Amino acid sequence: MTVALYALLCLIWGSTWLAIKVGLTGVPPFLGAGLRFLLSALLVGLVLAVRRRPIRLTRSDRICVLSLGLLVFWLDYAAVYWAEMRISSGLTAILFSTMPLMTSLLSAYGMRSETLSRGKVIGILVGVAGTALLFWPHDRVGVAEALGMLAALFGSFCAAINLVVVKKHGRDADPFVLNFFGMGIGAACLLAMSAASERGAAVVWSRSNVFAIVYLAVLGSVVAFSIYYYLIKRMDATVVSLTTLIIPIVALVLGRLVLDETVTPLAVVGIATILAGVAITTRR
Repeated sequence: MTVALYALLCLIWGSTWLAIKVGLTGVPPFLGAGLRFLLSALLVGLVLAVRRRPIRLTRSDRICVLSLGLLVFWLDYAAVYWAEMRISSGLTAILFSTMPLMTSLLSAYGMRSETLSRGKVIGILVGVAGTALLFWPHDRVGVAEALGMLAALFGSFCAAINLVVVKKHGRDADPFVLNFFGMGIGAACLLAMSAASERGAAVVWSRSNVFAIVYLAVLGSVVAFSIYYYLIKRMDATVVSLTTLIIPIVALVLGRLVLDETVTPLAVVGIATILAGVAITTRR
């Protein structure tokens, strides 16, 4: 049961990068992301209503809610959706997999909750080298692609900050409560960004982009996070974190099969180097 859920989590989160790409066809990025989390917040709120448990937010809960809402469901996903307008879904997923490296640095030097071992230092350096290879100039990388890569890394950085904050303040928090308020804040910010910057953008609804948004809201957000919290209580956290290595592979395969996305040979070397750095950093 646990192994099956682990595999399902990797498949769902790996497929979300492709679903984001499909959902962006005809829909501006901030509008698409905002509608996704608006629907997700409504679904999580329905779960909370069925549970009929009183909602009380402690000071730590409020810190986690603000962190999730502003850093993850707003800035992180705004950057990721914006990046996928300019680079492939697989490359976005690969760049986002640098999050464990950033988390290690933030934990060691920001919160001082962890120490940097020799393995972590080596892993971080290898990951940085891989990122440099991805940015290595060649004919296929223009300003738009470079900005897309930077946006993906910025999203990863926001997610890493949130992980450190929630790890410190969210030990006793109810994940459904945090996600409900966090998704609500993120949806409001994203829709406000859309109203301010995408007012003149044309929106063309189709069966594929509507299905993608619903898929991301239901499976990519509500179901995936439920499985994640189930696994984190029953498996070693390090084992669960290894999904970070599997998800980009799923994203690359699906991007190649469905959207016929290609990756340059030098980017392949950079991808392998980044994954090696993440593996070194997250191993026991």
